[in-house]
Amino acid sequence: MEIRQAGRDDLYNTAVFLDDCWREVYRIIVSDAFLDAMSPEERHKAFIKRYDEGLSDFWMMFDNEHLIGAAVFGKSFTEGYENDGEISAIYLHKDYIGKGYGHDLFVRIEQMLRDKGYANLVLDVLSSNTRALDFYLKHGYEKVDDRTIKLRGFTGSGIKLIIDYV
Repeated sequence: MEIRQAGRDDLYNTAVFLDDCWREVYRIIVSDAFLDAMSPEERHKAFIKRYDEGLSDFWMMFDNEHLIGAAVFGKSFTEGYENDGEISAIYLHKDYIGKGYGHDLFVRIEQMLRDKGYANLVLDVLSSNTRALDFYLKHGYEKVDDRTIKLRGFTGSGIKLIIDYV
Protein backbone atom coordinates (compact mmCIF):
# COMPACT_ATOMS: atom_id res chain seq x y z
CA MET A 1 0.00 0.00 0.00
CA GLU A 2 1.37 3.38 -0.97
CA ILE A 3 0.03 6.81 0.01
CA ARG A 4 1.66 9.69 -1.84
CA GLN A 5 1.10 13.31 -2.70
CA ALA A 6 -0.45 13.87 -6.10
CA GLY A 7 1.46 16.01 -8.54
CA ARG A 8 -0.16 18.38 -10.99
CA ASP A 9 -0.09 15.65 -13.65
CA ASP A 10 -2.06 13.32 -11.33
CA LEU A 11 -5.00 15.68 -10.87
CA TYR A 12 -7.02 14.53 -13.88
CA ASN A 13 -6.88 10.89 -12.73
CA THR A 14 -7.82 12.05 -9.24
CA ALA A 15 -10.83 13.92 -10.66
CA VAL A 16 -11.96 10.86 -12.64
CA PHE A 17 -11.55 8.64 -9.57
CA LEU A 18 -13.56 10.98 -7.33
CA ASP A 19 -16.35 11.33 -9.90
CA ASP A 20 -16.51 7.52 -10.20
CA CYS A 21 -16.68 7.23 -6.40
CA TRP A 22 -19.50 9.78 -6.28
CA ARG A 23 -21.46 7.77 -8.84
CA GLU A 24 -20.98 4.60 -6.80
CA VAL A 25 -21.67 6.04 -3.34
CA TYR A 26 -24.50 8.40 -4.17
CA ARG A 27 -26.40 6.50 -6.88
CA ILE A 28 -29.38 5.89 -4.58
CA ILE A 29 -29.11 9.31 -2.92
CA VAL A 30 -28.54 11.76 -5.77
CA SER A 31 -30.41 11.90 -9.06
CA ASP A 32 -29.04 9.84 -11.93
CA ALA A 33 -29.24 12.91 -14.14
CA PHE A 34 -26.86 14.82 -11.88
CA LEU A 35 -24.43 11.91 -11.50
CA ASP A 36 -24.43 11.11 -15.20
CA ALA A 37 -23.76 14.76 -16.07
CA MET A 38 -20.74 15.03 -13.77
CA SER A 39 -17.63 15.96 -15.68
CA PRO A 40 -14.14 15.11 -14.50
CA GLU A 41 -12.94 17.94 -16.74
CA GLU A 42 -14.86 20.43 -14.57
CA ARG A 43 -13.45 18.95 -11.35
CA HIS A 44 -9.97 18.82 -12.89
CA LYS A 45 -10.12 22.51 -13.79
CA ALA A 46 -11.03 23.37 -10.18
CA PHE A 47 -8.25 21.09 -8.89
CA ILE A 48 -5.64 22.75 -11.11
CA LYS A 49 -6.64 26.17 -9.78
CA ARG A 50 -6.48 25.01 -6.15
CA TYR A 51 -3.18 23.21 -6.76
CA ASP A 52 -1.53 26.12 -8.57
CA GLU A 53 -2.64 28.58 -5.89
CA GLY A 54 -1.49 26.27 -3.07
CA LEU A 55 -4.99 26.15 -1.59
CA SER A 56 -5.31 22.38 -1.32
CA ASP A 57 -3.22 19.26 -1.02
CA PHE A 58 -4.07 16.20 -3.07
CA TRP A 59 -3.10 12.71 -1.98
CA MET A 60 -3.60 9.33 -3.59
CA MET A 61 -3.59 5.78 -2.23
CA PHE A 62 -2.44 2.87 -4.38
CA ASP A 63 -2.57 -0.90 -4.13
CA ASN A 64 0.38 -1.74 -6.35
CA GLU A 65 -0.26 0.55 -9.33
CA HIS A 66 -4.06 0.62 -8.86
CA LEU A 67 -5.55 3.89 -7.55
CA ILE A 68 -7.81 2.93 -4.65
CA GLY A 69 -8.19 6.18 -2.70
CA ALA A 70 -7.91 9.92 -2.98
CA ALA A 71 -8.17 12.91 -0.68
CA VAL A 72 -8.33 16.68 -1.04
CA PHE A 73 -7.66 18.89 1.97
CA GLY A 74 -6.21 22.17 3.15
CA LYS A 75 -7.32 25.50 4.56
CA SER A 76 -11.08 25.65 5.06
CA PHE A 77 -13.15 27.54 2.51
CA THR A 78 -16.21 27.51 4.78
CA GLU A 79 -17.39 30.83 6.20
CA GLY A 80 -16.78 30.92 9.93
CA TYR A 81 -14.11 28.21 9.73
CA GLU A 82 -11.42 30.06 7.76
CA ASN A 83 -8.75 29.38 10.39
CA ASP A 84 -9.41 25.64 10.40
CA GLY A 85 -8.14 22.81 8.25
CA GLU A 86 -10.73 21.10 6.08
CA ILE A 87 -10.99 17.72 4.44
CA SER A 88 -12.84 18.52 1.22
CA ALA A 89 -12.94 14.98 -0.14
CA ILE A 90 -11.81 11.53 0.88
CA TYR A 91 -12.95 8.45 -1.01
CA LEU A 92 -11.95 4.83 -1.42
CA HIS A 93 -12.73 2.39 -4.19
CA LYS A 94 -15.73 0.31 -3.07
CA ASP A 95 -13.67 -2.92 -2.90
CA TYR A 96 -11.43 -1.41 -0.21
CA ILE A 97 -14.07 0.01 2.13
CA GLY A 98 -14.28 -1.58 5.58
CA LYS A 99 -10.74 -3.01 5.49
CA GLY A 100 -8.82 -0.28 7.33
CA TYR A 101 -7.52 1.57 4.26
CA GLY A 102 -9.81 4.54 4.82
CA HIS A 103 -8.61 4.81 8.40
CA ASP A 104 -4.96 4.76 7.26
CA LEU A 105 -5.53 7.51 4.68
CA PHE A 106 -7.69 9.56 7.04
CA VAL A 107 -5.27 9.61 9.98
CA ARG A 108 -2.40 10.49 7.63
CA ILE A 109 -4.36 13.48 6.34
CA GLU A 110 -5.34 14.57 9.84
CA GLN A 111 -1.68 14.49 10.89
CA MET A 112 -0.61 16.56 7.88
CA LEU A 113 -3.23 19.18 8.70
CA ARG A 114 -2.15 19.27 12.36
CA ASP A 115 1.48 19.57 11.20
CA LYS A 116 0.44 22.66 9.22
CA GLY A 117 -0.73 24.22 12.49
CA TYR A 118 -4.49 23.71 12.32
CA ALA A 119 -5.96 23.20 15.79
CA ASN A 120 -9.42 22.33 14.41
CA LEU A 121 -10.35 20.21 11.43
CA VAL A 122 -13.75 20.40 9.76
CA LEU A 123 -15.58 18.53 7.06
CA ASP A 124 -19.03 18.27 5.55
CA VAL A 125 -20.93 15.05 5.00
CA LEU A 126 -24.26 14.45 3.34
CA SER A 127 -26.82 13.51 5.99
CA SER A 128 -27.83 10.46 3.96
CA ASN A 129 -24.26 9.14 3.81
CA THR A 130 -24.55 7.28 7.11
CA ARG A 131 -21.50 5.09 6.51
CA ALA A 132 -19.24 8.15 6.19
CA LEU A 133 -20.95 9.92 9.09
CA ASP A 134 -20.38 6.90 11.36
CA PHE A 135 -16.73 6.74 10.23
CA TYR A 136 -16.11 10.38 11.15
CA LEU A 137 -17.91 10.11 14.49
CA LYS A 138 -15.79 7.05 15.37
CA HIS A 139 -12.72 9.17 14.65
CA GLY A 140 -13.79 11.74 17.26
CA TYR A 141 -15.56 14.33 15.13
CA GLU A 142 -18.58 16.09 16.58
CA LYS A 143 -21.60 17.55 14.87
CA VAL A 144 -21.52 21.35 14.70
CA ASP A 145 -24.65 22.05 12.70
CA ASP A 146 -26.98 21.00 9.94
CA ARG A 147 -26.35 22.78 6.68
CA THR A 148 -27.12 22.82 3.01
CA ILE A 149 -24.28 21.44 0.92
CA LYS A 150 -23.84 22.98 -2.50
CA LEU A 151 -21.35 21.29 -4.79
CA ARG A 152 -21.01 21.49 -8.55
CA GLY A 153 -24.70 22.10 -9.14
CA PHE A 154 -25.87 19.68 -6.44
CA THR A 155 -27.72 20.86 -3.34
CA GLY A 156 -28.37 18.50 -0.45
CA SER A 157 -28.86 18.21 3.29
CA GLY A 158 -25.58 17.93 5.14
CA ILE A 159 -23.84 18.06 8.47
CA LYS A 160 -20.75 20.08 9.45
CA LEU A 161 -18.39 18.10 11.69
CA ILE A 162 -15.39 19.33 13.69
CA ILE A 163 -12.60 17.93 15.80
CA ASP A 164 -10.66 20.17 18.16
CA TYR A 165 -7.03 19.25 18.85
CA VAL A 166 -6.32 22.06 21.32
